[in-house]
Amino acid sequence: MPTTLKRNAILVFGLVIAFQWAFMFMKHDAALRDVIPFGDDPYDAIGSFAVLLGVLIALLSLVRAFRPYRIRPTSTQRLYLVRTQIAVLLAVLITLVADGVAMARHLSYWTHAASRDALVAVLGGTAVLTLALLAVARSPREPETTSVNLSGRAVTVGFAFVFVLGAYPERLIGNLIGHLVTVLIGAVLLFVPMRILLTLLVPLREDGEVLTPIGAVRQGGRWAWGLATLAGILIGGLLVAAEMSEGSGTTPLQQLALVALVYICLTTGGTLIAYACLREPLGLWQRSSGHEPWSRRAVKSDVARLIRR
Repeated sequence: MPTTLKRNAILVFGLVIAFQWAFMFMKHDAALRDVIPFGDDPYDAIGSFAVLLGVLIALLSLVRAFRPYRIRPTSTQRLYLVRTQIAVLLAVLITLVADGVAMARHLSYWTHAASRDALVAVLGGTAVLTLALLAVARSPREPETTSVNLSGRAVTVGFAFVFVLGAYPERLIGNLIGHLVTVLIGAVLLFVPMRILLTLLVPLREDGEVLTPIGAVRQGGRWAWGLATLAGILIGGLLVAAEMSEGSGTTPLQQLALVALVYICLTTGGTLIAYACLREPLGLWQRSSGHEPWSRRAVKSDVARLIRR
């Protein structure tokens, strides 16, 4: 991969770590945790899924940037790498917009707080860094045909996201079922706009965007969906272990089992929503007639070329 893409992969990974620190700092700092208006769902769900899946996508970016290639990476592979990096940046930006919507809906939470300046500084600094890195990450793209309606479509997606989140009935989290549904809606509000914006910001070349045949999706998708499910279960288990390590006292076994089940189900559901939205834009485990990354047909093609040489 070109040096610029490797550099961007490192910068993106560094940003997602900084974003994770800022997210946890605002939730646990004594001066901020009681004044942030986005500590409840669906805003908190958007940030939580952005942190969890953002780290995984950033790791995928590092693998794609630094893994050895048998032959020179194709333009499509390079664009998939750019999309992977921008997906992380979009996760951060969408979270910041969601936080802004929550702050606009609950001005009294933070406008008169002593820690107001610290809150604005953390959010503003994160936004500036992310936007700057977004401009850098888009710069090494291959020349491709872009839509003249790019700005209009992006603005439309942004307005729709803000409208839905701004009108969302927050009272639904007052009961258990409504709260669980709200968490999953938060995942939808994060990953659906991310999918749309990815294809708008980084469209593939006309000769590189390949539609996956239905039969191929069925053959290669079974184990991929299973792997995504397993990843969600593992993430949920790790979150349960982290919560247990921070807790104090003895928790009844039945209550602990219920909490563990809720965590695992929610993280698995969010992971599957993320995979459903991002598997095609990021080229995850697709088998098609084109030369796409991570497809077994692409690897066989590379091996055949080497043998012929």
